Order: sequence, then C-alpha cells, then structure tokens
Amino acid sequence: MWLYRKGSKAITTVRKLRRAFREICLNPKSTLDAEHCRRLAIGAMYASQQGAWQNSMETGILDTLPEILGSWWGIGSTGEAREQLDYLCEKGFRYYWPTVLEAFQLEDRQQQDTLFQQRMTSQEDYDKATSQLLNLQQTWDELTSCGVVASREELLRYGVTGWDAGRIVFVARACCEMGYLSEEEAWRYIDRADALAHEALGSWHDLAMSYIIGRSLWGGKRAYNSVMKTTADVLLSDPKSPWVCYRWQ
Repeated sequence: MWLYRKGSKAITTVRKLRRAFREICLNPKSTLDAEHCRRLAIGAMYASQQGAWQNSMETGILDTLPEILGSWWGIGSTGEAREQLDYLCEKGFRYYWPTVLEAFQLEDRQQQDTLFQQRMTSQEDYDKATSQLLNLQQTWDELTSCGVVASREELLRYGVTGWDAGRIVFVARACCEMGYLSEEEAWRYIDRADALAHEALGSWHDLAMSYIIGRSLWGGKRAYNSVMKTTADVLLSDPKSPWVCYRWQ
C-alpha cells in the first residue's frame, strides 16, 4: 500500500485571534441592505476573529489582508483566489468529514487506518483525513467542556459545513477588497456559501458550532476552541450582531 500513517506532530497555528473579544464591528458607511448583510453573516465568526466589519464588503482591516491572503491562504492573484475559493466550495473539509466521523467512532487504530486506506484516493487526502481525526480526538474533551457539543451524536448534527462556508465568505470579501475578484464575482461565492450553509444547517447557533468543530479539526488544541465558543456566544446575543438582527431564513 502506498498510503502510510505519519507520526504525530504539532500543528503550528499562525492565525492569532487578535481581536476576538472586541465588540461587534460595524461599518458606519455601509450601504448594504438587510439581505446582503444576512448573507455576509455566514462569515461572521471569521470576521470576528479578525476584528473585521460585519456589514459591508469592505473588511476594515485592509492593512492585514496581504498577510491573511498571502501567508495564510497562498493567494496573490485572481487565479489563486478562484482556485482556493472553488476548492472550498466544491470540497473543503466536507469531503473528509463523513470518513473522519466514522473513524472517530472506532476504537481500534488499525480499523481507522483501514477505513482511511479504503476511502482516500491520494496521499494528500489520506494525510489530511488522519490529521483531522487526530485533532478531533485531542480536542474532544475541550469541545464538550465548553459546550460546543454535548454528545458524539451532535457531531453528526452540526458537521463542518459552517467552517467551510464561513471561510468562503471572508476569503471572498478579502479577495474583492484586494482587487483579485470583482464585487460581482465575490458575491457569487458568498451566495454559494449561503446556499451550502442553509442546505446543511438550521440556525445561526448550528452554523457557529459547525464552524468551531471544523476549526478544531483544522488546528487541534491550538485552535482556541474555547475562545471561539465565547466569540460565538457574543454573536448569538449581542443586539448589534447580524445573527441577532437577521433571521436565519
């Protein structure tokens, strides 16, 4: 078999939650109507992490976007922007999730590995799936203790679509502001994220928990899951939050 289990190694988290506890950031000059603001709210968790505006295509953090897109996403052109966003829309973490969740229910490591061998069709996909399983195992106690999930059954309910959808929205906004995408094209990606989220989830709360679960699979113990739960609680309760102002629909 060409697939192999790599040794465990820590994932270095380069994304710092610099302004995660800051109040809801709103652009006072925004001219967007309620419907467009509602669509942007799919990416509210990511926006909150970065202290970005919640109610405009402009993020209000233009000075940090070159680092976010270039260093974190490898985006420095229109082609790279489309490639990353198309990947998130068509594959993302959703591709791995059913297999990772099934493996998480198994106790035997060999059975887990056999499952990955059967399901994953490339070394890259195998490595991503095994890494996500390891991160889920290492963060499970944290996810339950901070109230993201109460049981393994809730993992199935929430999934990771919220993680993919939230990133699509923010990356599309950032790429538009950097000039890699037209505003029209950025909105097409945002609309795709909105559709993905509404097909898989039933409320802003579910979106938030799904986002946190996906982030835990991405970053493991260094994903600041407890901090992200606090961020979600603010978005779900602050009167200025788009999640309070706009119905899920």
